[in-house]
Amino acid sequence: MNKLKTNHNTWSDDEDDDLSNEISVAEGLTNLPKLPEELIEGIVRVGHKMLISGASKAGKSFLLMELTIALSEGLKWLGFQCRKSKVLYINLEIDPNSIYHRFFEIYRAMKIKPLHSNNVSIWNLRGYAMPLDKLAPILIRRVANKDFDVIIIDPIYKVITGDENNASDMGYFTNQFDKICLETGCTVIFSHHHSKGSQGLKRAMDRASGSGVFARDPDAQIDMIQLDISEVFLAQNADNESSTAWRLESSLREFPNFKPVNFWFEYPIHRIDDKDILKQKYADGDPRANLEKSGKRKQTPESRKEVFDVAFNACKAGEDYCTTDELSNYLGIGIRTIQKRVVEFEDDYLISKGNVYRKETIHKTKKGS
Repeated sequence: MNKLKTNHNTWSDDEDDDLSNEISVAEGLTNLPKLPEELIEGIVRVGHKMLISGASKAGKSFLLMELTIALSEGLKWLGFQCRKSKVLYINLEIDPNSIYHRFFEIYRAMKIKPLHSNNVSIWNLRGYAMPLDKLAPILIRRVANKDFDVIIIDPIYKVITGDENNASDMGYFTNQFDKICLETGCTVIFSHHHSKGSQGLKRAMDRASGSGVFARDPDAQIDMIQLDISEVFLAQNADNESSTAWRLESSLREFPNFKPVNFWFEYPIHRIDDKDILKQKYADGDPRANLEKSGKRKQTPESRKEVFDVAFNACKAGEDYCTTDELSNYLGIGIRTIQKRVVEFEDDYLISKGNVYRKETIHKTKKGS
């Protein structure tokens, strides 16, 4: 039975429940705890969780292997500085012999020497996969006293426990990642595929297959989506005709969302679009891409509204509003044009102090207050 200690303003149990003690805000502010170090600068901290989502066969494993190398060598990954770390890569999908060849090809394409490749260990579990609630205790025992900093699980559909569309099942499943982080002190990074169908109209955090728990649970969700480019554009701008164009977007808990990163996948590695030639390209399924293909120079009021709705949903990232700067960057138009759009769509939107709000959200907030 819980009792209130009148002299300390805290609760205590008659019996030890193995849970942490509560701490008052006053004590927390007086003895401000130190934040964990950043594992990937501006994205995720040591001991936290990160999800990389993308379409099936989108090259997520190649991206994770590049990240593994960047972490082991203390290099940048898609422009983000990585803390030099010891990594355990759990391979659940690729043939064990093939994965070493992939790493060899990636090192060669990145033009770096594997000076600290001993910082990477691969645990090949293809053919031995099991539900994560069974694998987690084995994993925790395996990494004990081996000084790993990062555990990468690729991909998680091989170890999912329960129905991925059931929020309760997925709550139990994602709790296993918390347990691994807590028991090992490692950052856990895992990959998952997009849901079926077009993803261009969705926010980055809504593209992963299954329950929304996948998007809400990680401390950092990084999503990669393919850009819609023509064969002519590819021939004029890519290094080879087999290249594909991509955009990396974020939904972050500990940091502000970063500006989307555009890049090429030139087998076997990804290269940042440092010339910004992909900046004005749109994701597959985005109505703006269809408009561009149609050759129309002017949008209709309906298409402008559809595009503005997509931009607002993408930029608000779970908040009730987004800034005019964010909308301007996303749409590639000036702030004055954003202001004109809000006036045009005044039945649904309003602007105040540089922030754009949905009127529907404001009305709901007032009713609930």
